[in-house]
Amino acid sequence: MDQTSERLLERAHWLGYLGLLPFYSGMALMILLDDTRLVAQAIHSYAAIILTFVGAIHWGRALDSNDTTLLSFSVIPSLIAWCSLFLEPYEGLPLTAIAFVMLLFFDRNLYLEMGWFKQLRTRLSILVCTLLSVSWLYI
Repeated sequence: MDQTSERLLERAHWLGYLGLLPFYSGMALMILLDDTRLVAQAIHSYAAIILTFVGAIHWGRALDSNDTTLLSFSVIPSLIAWCSLFLEPYEGLPLTAIAFVMLLFFDRNLYLEMGWFKQLRTRLSILVCTLLSVSWLYI
């Protein structure tokens, strides 16, 4: 692996794990606070943003490969995320967690040649779903 690829890999890991900070801090606040409505809404909104972001990965790949099916699929996560925001966090957090799992299974088949990305996405998705689930328990 060349130096540029190593830097990209390192940066992707750092940014991916830093992106978990709102989930961790939100979960901690859910556990510590009595009134969790605002925090639950913030976690739900952030989950919707990240779900949209992960779906956008497919938009970029579709443009690179001229894959119209993948391009069409790339908007589904953002539509699910948007629809989830019409729900209260009690219903919206599980919906976004399920969407993250479904997207992960879809991604695992697409990115077989990119082992590091597949591994990173799997770890991040498991952590996101775990953090969403624990936060949901404290609503």
